[in-house]
Amino acid sequence: MVRAPRRRLLLCASRPSLGALGELVQAWRDAAVDVEIETFDSKAPDLVALVAGADRRLDAALLVGSARRAPATVLPAPFAAGRDGKRVPIAWMPARDTASLRRFAATAARVQNRACARSALALLGQWLPRYLHVTQRLCQLADDGRVRAFRWTGDAMTRDSMISALGCGIGLGLYVGHGRSMGWVGYHGVRAHHFDDAGARCGVDVVGASAPMREPMGAILSLCCRTASRRRVALSYAEAIPLSGVAAASFGAVGDTLYSDNTRWAVGVCDALAQGASTVGELLVHAAPASQSALASYRLIGDPLAPLGCSEQALRRAQHVRTYE
Repeated sequence: MVRAPRRRLLLCASRPSLGALGELVQAWRDAAVDVEIETFDSKAPDLVALVAGADRRLDAALLVGSARRAPATVLPAPFAAGRDGKRVPIAWMPARDTASLRRFAATAARVQNRACARSALALLGQWLPRYLHVTQRLCQLADDGRVRAFRWTGDAMTRDSMISALGCGIGLGLYVGHGRSMGWVGYHGVRAHHFDDAGARCGVDVVGASAPMREPMGAILSLCCRTASRRRVALSYAEAIPLSGVAAASFGAVGDTLYSDNTRWAVGVCDALAQGASTVGELLVHAAPASQSALASYRLIGDPLAPLGCSEQALRRAQHVRTYE
């Protein structure tokens, strides 16, 4: 049996926040990840410089610091250049309070520890022709026998049904449509609190289900404007997703984005999944468009090594989700 190569992660965390991350640190180590920990007291260090100056190749880096800092200012991009010039995924996690940070750590640890049989993708989108066209194209790209794609767009599901379906625990969700700092415009508006309102159980609209416990996703990608922006909010939607335990990681833009750039990202995500990308960081490195504007707007929030696989049980739940198609 061939062992998977060990990976290396740089965790840079403020001293007060480090204790709340213990469960996740242990899960990383159990998953053959060598965790290098750097702590700081008040001012967060330059994560890009730390990645560039690392003595050995890093697979990812995570900065955990004061929630007074915003994604747009704490990191310049979703990647940093390593010593060899290759892209290293870098992520941010705001330390808002101990309870939410522990919830994130427990969620990300659960995703790290669960059995992952195959890749699955939930395609989410606003009920507008251009976005429905994109999701249909993505279905054709992904549904090749290796990546199971579920089209849960606004024309086929209500907001409550979509939120319930995401609790099945599949690996990756991808949203296309309009976005704001407080959430998605699609589905008549989706905010972080809607996941709390849906309760802790999954299966309201699952045929033959007995309301199993909600499972977190590996990652949710919001390929739209502003979901990682702090404009008029204390915490962006992209930051709230991992802090509330919905997913181990999220990906969102700190400003306005272009439809063409977002479409290139989406196509790249499907290609990267088909090629076997197993973590959100690896996925984004392989999916990134060549356009600098497509890179500069986005930030990765949460666990950069969040696995994207899902269990057979999660697939069975997803296959029985009701839609209006």
